[in-house]
Amino acid sequence: MQRSPADCGFRTPLGSDRHSDAHCGLVERALGVTDRTLSVAPIEACEACCRSLLHGELINPVIASLVYNAVSHIVSKGGHPQCSSDRAQLLKQKMTDRLSFICDDLPDCMFPPAAATAGPTTAPQIDRSSRRSQPLTWVVGLLTAPRRKPVIRQTLESLRLSGFDQIHIFAEPQSELPAADPNLTITVHERRLGNFLNFYSSLTRLLTENPSTDAFAVFQDDIQLARGLRQWCDEQFWPLQAAVVSLFTPRLHSDRTVGWRLLSPGSQRVCGAQSLVFRRDALQRFLTDPQVIVSLQHRDQNDDAVVAAWAAREGTGIAYHTPSLVQHVGEVSSLYAGGPDRRNFAHAVPSVDQIAGWRRTANEASRIGLVGWNTPTGLGYQNRDLAVHGRIDRWLVPRHPSLAGLDRVPGLLAVESTSLPPSDDRLRAWMEGLDWIVFIERPYLDNLPRVAAHSGVGVACVANWEWVQPELHWLGFVDVMLCPTKQTFLQMTDWKRRHGFGWETVYVPWPIDTDRFPFQLRRRCQRFLFVNGWGGGPARRLDGSPTGYGRKGLELIVETARLAPQLRFVVRSQIRQQQMFPANIDDRPATADNVDLYREGDVCVQPSHFEGLGLQLLECQAAGMPLVTTDAAPMHEYEPFRTIPVRGTEVIEVGGGPILSQLMDPRDLVATLENLQLADITDVSRRAREYVERNHSWSAANEILRRALVKR
Repeated sequence: MQRSPADCGFRTPLGSDRHSDAHCGLVERALGVTDRTLSVAPIEACEACCRSLLHGELINPVIASLVYNAVSHIVSKGGHPQCSSDRAQLLKQKMTDRLSFICDDLPDCMFPPAAATAGPTTAPQIDRSSRRSQPLTWVVGLLTAPRRKPVIRQTLESLRLSGFDQIHIFAEPQSELPAADPNLTITVHERRLGNFLNFYSSLTRLLTENPSTDAFAVFQDDIQLARGLRQWCDEQFWPLQAAVVSLFTPRLHSDRTVGWRLLSPGSQRVCGAQSLVFRRDALQRFLTDPQVIVSLQHRDQNDDAVVAAWAAREGTGIAYHTPSLVQHVGEVSSLYAGGPDRRNFAHAVPSVDQIAGWRRTANEASRIGLVGWNTPTGLGYQNRDLAVHGRIDRWLVPRHPSLAGLDRVPGLLAVESTSLPPSDDRLRAWMEGLDWIVFIERPYLDNLPRVAAHSGVGVACVANWEWVQPELHWLGFVDVMLCPTKQTFLQMTDWKRRHGFGWETVYVPWPIDTDRFPFQLRRRCQRFLFVNGWGGGPARRLDGSPTGYGRKGLELIVETARLAPQLRFVVRSQIRQQQMFPANIDDRPATADNVDLYREGDVCVQPSHFEGLGLQLLECQAAGMPLVTTDAAPMHEYEPFRTIPVRGTEVIEVGGGPILSQLMDPRDLVATLENLQLADITDVSRRAREYVERNHSWSAANEILRRALVKR
């Protein structure tokens, strides 16, 4: 019976989640070191280990790769209190013998390579840019496969003109091959390997045969390189201290100015592995990475996706140059069926002599399409504000399952979707001419992010974090994550690091249309306003039991009113309440226009248990109402007049994902509001409006969006 991580006696999870990383007793035993920071195994490695550990063999390839990485770290640090550098080197060699990865597709290959003699794994300390008398040593692989219109001869000529003449070709069966040449080494696989196996085995061979080389380059067979590229690279490498460099920069990753930049595009948004260069130490880490080894078992994995995911986990990124130093010229992919999409082309130069004079086309405004509901909800008003003020070219409005839509925005081309989801062809037609699509919280149409990505259209998501979970399939297609709160920015940045997402994280303090919300000076606190909206939706505890409260904290308002009958409340809600309210609560229906919510009342009280954005917390201040809200993120980010102390937290489930809910005592709310009753709030009212004008204006937001969503 196959083992699983759940019943592995060697595994000690580091967190409460069964999918968390774990301490591995097998790694600790092999190391002979009790330092548990060296024996951490990700869940993917544990799963791969259990698939291998079937017959009592304790040091399988996955365990060996974990030990190999640990002893490499010890060597790089000059030793460990429990393991000398010499002992670590011996362990490294011993683990290399265990790293054979027997694969039916590759009976003659070793996974990872016999790297014990491959020299030091620490990064080179030479400053190449200042010591051009010592050029890099290179080894070059070229991957080729059958194609309808082969261009391998043109690619080889381009490699020669760029300065790469000694080339090892790794060919799939029935590939077109060049004539014999003393500068070419040709390896033809006995059977088809597919994309990633060919890529991995080629790099394995190159490293095994060239253990002291500085730079390992692997090219595809359908490219054109800038003339003089190799010598130019000798002067430039390693840019930004990057250990992996892509000489091909698709338009998706290009900049408007000349130079290098370090990106971490992640597995979904990386575009092609046409020309990748690994520093030796990075290649050793890549080939021995447990999750990379696991990828060998999946025939549908692409080389660029595996490399980008590994780079994201490493926290190193990939260096890209603008303009691109390589152009993709193939009609179809060299390693798998199907054709290239619009992403796999570049703003490239034919020669390195033209880099300095390269200029991007004029800085035109991006054309942006919005996708989302136009409904009288917080989400609908977010979409509507973005449509009105966000320089949107067109708006695709999916039908809401139960709510009627608001009026259309004058002057904006809005198309209502009558079927969910529209076909790929209909979406492509709607996107024609767009540079970006933007949606808030969710893509609404399952095929939207994929179709946009493969059409070369950028994908931007405004993250209302409480409805976004790492396992959602569409997250990998997101290029830019627009974060309306600081809490969201920190969370999305953390997900990018922990889960290998490739998006750029941008903080956009969510703007409020202050022209729509006229300032109304509040002079004395006599009535408190609470805006319940739809209540925030049902929530349950992890055991399935209902929480008994909604997101907005209506139950706290009701209990506060019972405890302090002298306090007067106006409650606005879009749902009919079944309970009887105390007499000091004036229960009103929501207004047709959200602007009218804030005409009555003096101080807005929003004791939210959690919020993604919390539009009411900003709208009320724009209307001149001081804010009282929860002393927790993101609520207290909005500079409230008073905060309600949090007495505890609990994890609840909303929308299929866990949420940390803030728990408050209504007696604290009573004390807070009693101190405000009849107080002079004239100055506070003015400051509330000034805060929104200063920190949440559309002019500031549009400038951030302009920089983040550049023309493709």
